[in-house]
Amino acid sequence: MKIMQMAFMIVAVFFFFVLVGLFFLSIQFKDVKGSAAQLQRDQAISSLRVIADMPELSYDFSEAFTLDEDKLKIMTGGFGDVYDDVWPVASVAVYKLWPVASELKLCPGLGCNYYELYDNGQNNSRTYSTYVSICKKVKESGFVYDKCEVGKLEVGVVDAGGVHQ
Repeated sequence: MKIMQMAFMIVAVFFFFVLVGLFFLSIQFKDVKGSAAQLQRDQAISSLRVIADMPELSYDFSEAFTLDEDKLKIMTGGFGDVYDDVWPVASVAVYKLWPVASELKLCPGLGCNYYELYDNGQNNSRTYSTYVSICKKVKESGFVYDKCEVGKLEVGVVDAGGVHQ
């Protein structure tokens, strides 16, 4: 009888430690989805900075978040397809916000205000954006000056398992 009691006690202690271990693991892995979403958001925000400061897109190397409109037009004209393996995101687009337009017009074209630089066609992407200056050199009345407009750089990143906040 004593051997049977000792065997039941050993099994009970074993189950107790298994339950304590499961409780510990559940606390440790409680917010894995939240951590994945935070990591994805941090990566997207750093990608915004990297893309805005790329020499292929930047207007003036001494100023951050300033894009060259002429370079944007070239990249949207099909030349940007060369960078398909380079983009760390699912999509890259630039919108002109000022002056305000009644509708989006895809570039290249006259009066365009929307540049789609890259899109890998993924449907499950989430977008992040930042404000940028879109500048170009303009010559009027014999003077050359920098004409800048307000824009928005938007990147799409693959959604990590449908995690939304």
